[in-house]
Amino acid sequence: MGSKTKTLVICIDRDNDIGEKAGLETPIMGRDASLSAATKLALADPEDSDINAIFEAIRIYERLKSSEEGTKVEIALVTGDKNVGVESDRKIGKELDEVLSKSGVESAIPVSDGAEDEWIIPIVESRVKIDSVRRVVVKQSEPLESTFYVIKRLFEDPKFSRTFLPPIGLILLVFAISFLSKLSGEMVGLILFFLGIYILLKGLGRENILVDFFETAKQSLYSGKISFVTYVSAVVLLLVGTSQGILEYTNAYETSESILLGMVYFIRKAIWWYIGAALAPLIGKMMSMLLEGEKVVRRWAILFSIIASGLVLWGGSKCIILLRLPPPDGNPVLGYQYLFFSILGAVVISFIGVRISWYVRSTIIKRRKEVETEAASEIETEES
Repeated sequence: MGSKTKTLVICIDRDNDIGEKAGLETPIMGRDASLSAATKLALADPEDSDINAIFEAIRIYERLKSSEEGTKVEIALVTGDKNVGVESDRKIGKELDEVLSKSGVESAIPVSDGAEDEWIIPIVESRVKIDSVRRVVVKQSEPLESTFYVIKRLFEDPKFSRTFLPPIGLILLVFAISFLSKLSGEMVGLILFFLGIYILLKGLGRENILVDFFETAKQSLYSGKISFVTYVSAVVLLLVGTSQGILEYTNAYETSESILLGMVYFIRKAIWWYIGAALAPLIGKMMSMLLEGEKVVRRWAILFSIIASGLVLWGGSKCIILLRLPPPDGNPVLGYQYLFFSILGAVVISFIGVRISWYVRSTIIKRRKEVETEAASEIETEES
């Protein structure tokens, strides 16, 4: 009779509640160590669902151990990081490699407490054969299953509240203002615009841009820097540009009934306001750096690149409008000229920004070399 396959029952805690709440180091191997970890986690937070996942892993381990004499089975707990993401999954992969090297198993049974932990199943599958996947769903008493309790617990979850509540609160606030000012149609467009920006940033994983913006503005206020005024100016320019763009979009849609053409009118009207909003904090940062004696190098290229991008978008919108409008308002030749000269101007502006940045950088390097040469000459003079 051939040798039996050695199986690993592995409990996955992707957000590292075991380490954060119970203060335990992972990976944890063995039944007794796993039982002790579940007990410590239960004492630290009795409501944590990872407790049930650990006990389920122990139950599966004992069932496999007693199902047939001589069955080879191991149990282990691995964790990620509280900041769930790439670093968390890398930590899980590292701990899993350590467990597999020590146990020498040939197959695994992952156990988790929810769908979030099961995102790392491909990580496990890439290292060892998976026989089964067990997801633990906790049974609650009737009062705990009430809608009020579920909503209450959901609002207390920092992951949910910090991600979804601010946009919802902002939408409700804007709706209230729109109804009070009798501008509901325009405000709906404004809400959809900013909601689209938020979803786009969220999808790209860049939602922290807005948080960093307001955090930098707050730090500028506390430190008394001039950049705070430019941050406020950027917000005002953004709001004015959006309102101007919405008005232009509304007028264009009423005349042409084309959503695409209306968006082009929106871009043409709002683009320079948006460019100003993007330049304001950048210029404020540059002014603060100059006042503090710091060197401004890379930001010159960024400043001119923003202006060049705005010029291309403006020229493109003018070109589309002139191509779409019927005669005599439409003029395809003039539209192509707008597009050509805007692209040419953008290239020239970008080149100027790069040259300025290169000149400042070379000047700094040259000055640094001169200082180093002078210092070396002084040292040689002192030694002689």
